[in-house]
Amino acid sequence: MKNILGLFAFSLLAVSCSKSISAEELKNLNGYWEINEVKTADGDTKEFQSNNNVDFFDLKDLKGTRTKVVPQFDGKNQTNGIKEQFTVLDSANATYLKYSTDYAKWTEKVDKLTKDELVIINQNDIKYTYKRFTPIVVNE
Repeated sequence: MKNILGLFAFSLLAVSCSKSISAEELKNLNGYWEINEVKTADGDTKEFQSNNNVDFFDLKDLKGTRTKVVPQFDGKNQTNGIKEQFTVLDSANATYLKYSTDYAKWTEKVDKLTKDELVIINQNDIKYTYKRFTPIVVNE
């Protein structure tokens, strides 16, 4: 019985520590983001110094798309044309991105969102920390 009460108290604390992302903060989602760090549920961490792929988010009225792009040295981006559709949901004092494609459906929690940092936790409790992508343009 003590274990159940302890688990309930911990769950309540975890939920109460979560907070929704405001509409003003959600505007920060738009744009290009590159993964900076990935932390697994068991605590393993991998840091990325640079990335070949960048995620482009385009959000309007709580609906949006996420596209993987490959930045080019001329400042342009290549993409495979696949856009993952998502909607923004607020639930249990947290903000979620609910995705739906022809192949799968999944949900990710937006743990933090600022102008320069995005933290997303997926259904497997893997935490992805993104930083705002700054393109490198090589002039000829």
